[in-house]
Amino acid sequence: MRVLVMSDIHGNAEALKAVIDDARDYDDVIILGDLVDYGPEPGKVIDEVRSLGARAIRGNHDEAAVMGIDCRAGPSLHEVSVYTREKITLAQLSRADKAWLGSLPYEIKLDLGPNEVVAVHASIKDKLFKYLYPWLGDEVIEDYIPLHGGAVLVGHTHYQFLRPTSFGLKVVNPGSVGQPRDGDWRAAYLLVSEEGISFRRVKYDVNTVLNKLKELVDVRKYYEVLARILLRGE
Repeated sequence: MRVLVMSDIHGNAEALKAVIDDARDYDDVIILGDLVDYGPEPGKVIDEVRSLGARAIRGNHDEAAVMGIDCRAGPSLHEVSVYTREKITLAQLSRADKAWLGSLPYEIKLDLGPNEVVAVHASIKDKLFKYLYPWLGDEVIEDYIPLHGGAVLVGHTHYQFLRPTSFGLKVVNPGSVGQPRDGDWRAAYLLVSEEGISFRRVKYDVNTVLNKLKELVDVRKYYEVLARILLRGE
């Protein structure tokens, strides 16, 4: 069983296409949430994910788009997230798109060998909002992911990493497809199987995405923030 795991696509259909083309051989697809906001084509991303037959879970931006709540993005990106949700995401998504996002679960359990693998967007205790970074101490991770053994797949931070712990759990983040923020602008994903985990990065046509954003984002400072993330991965 070979599973393609992606997260945080954020309306970036160009990056999503590059990942699918690069991954090629897989039996299942898992999406760890945040299909919408920031990027120019949230509807197209949803269409592509559904056409793959992917098993997707709900992220905080998906929840915000469907439920009309605050996505609780960090201070540096909060204004941008609200703007793109109102200007792009909610303007593009159909009623069917919103209904589908609203039907997504908050957690998926995978059968990938003897140990349990759980997929969530942020953490076990706080499935939408807690940021788990690789440099956090074991006590913080154990508090939010109280599993001893096995692995948990998380997204949300836009950092690609594998973090072993002293209590037997592995925290695995595929990174972000559409908005990496770990210093590498390329679309991030991973392939997981009984044999192990393979982290991947792939280049895509960023300029095409920037041109689409220029047509939609009429506030210069917001466009510049989005461009910096896409071009620099920071």
